[in-house]
Amino acid sequence: MTKEQARVFVKAEKNKMTPAQIHENSRQIIDRLISQDFFYSADTVLTYVSYNQEVETHSFIDNCLSLGKTVLVPKVYGRDMKFHQITALSELKPGKYGILEPDNTDICEPEQGLMIMPGLAFDKEHHRAGYGGGFYDRYLEQHPVFYKAAVAFSFQIVDHIETESYDLKPDCIITEQAVL
Repeated sequence: MTKEQARVFVKAEKNKMTPAQIHENSRQIIDRLISQDFFYSADTVLTYVSYNQEVETHSFIDNCLSLGKTVLVPKVYGRDMKFHQITALSELKPGKYGILEPDNTDICEPEQGLMIMPGLAFDKEHHRAGYGGGFYDRYLEQHPVFYKAAVAFSFQIVDHIETESYDLKPDCIITEQAVL
């Protein structure tokens, strides 16, 4: 399956989900994520802020903050993204594409941490089809030290996705049904 075919398939499946299904499946995914050893050992968590029909991350961010973890979220700068520390969800404002971004200008460059990645589709070999902007590939190419965990609904896992040499894979994928 090409990346575009995977994106079309997953978008159609996402559109079938009710808000209640998104919320419940997200809760199961986040519960599975926070039970992993790599989560507990991470002092710094870099995570996307959920938008539209993605796995919801707002409660995850609150959980990380309540545990005293340093939380960094992305902000888009042209073709790149940089990460900024937040101490509360109230520090986020709509940015590019209407996605919530930090309202501060203090860019953080952590040397290690746990990266929570979004994506539209994944395969069993951990190949990833993102939204087409290449933001995570470019960022992680310059910052390869993070443990990368993707969160996705189970229907986002397809048999195979054709990828390019520059596509970076998550170390694991967590769904409401399993940890791959």
